[in-house]
Amino acid sequence: MGEFSLDWIMGPSGSAEFVMSFPQEVVEVHTTYVGDGLGSIVKAANDLRLGSGSAIAFLPAEPGGTCLFFAGASEEAYLQVVQFADMQSDSGRWSGGILRWHGRVRVSQFIHGVMLMAENVLVQCGGVDAYSRAWGGIPFPARELDTLQHE
Repeated sequence: MGEFSLDWIMGPSGSAEFVMSFPQEVVEVHTTYVGDGLGSIVKAANDLRLGSGSAIAFLPAEPGGTCLFFAGASEEAYLQVVQFADMQSDSGRWSGGILRWHGRVRVSQFIHGVMLMAENVLVQCGGVDAYSRAWGGIPFPARELDTLQHE
């Protein structure tokens, strides 16, 4: 297992690409401002940092979305990236998931990558207010990032 990096690339009209670069491949996940995908990733990193053995992050993309499922976490976690076509209807939610990537990641590398990614988003956007305007009024996860950086 090697190093990897995380990137959040803000796009036009309240959309973004979450990019996970692994040593041998890159996984891109499209997400939109119908939810707080960045905040969900930062919260998952906090859960793992605080010792949780599992965590979930959700990146919505109307009507579907992608989930990051972390399991068996200690020094490493097993990560599954699963895309769902429908996460809004009662009858179709969670059905027909497509596995986009799976493998083991170092928890410390993931946490460090999330911190760098979130800090870079603030720089790219020009601060928390600009992020919120660009992201349909959803606030930047400043408190969660602060917790991740300092506790």
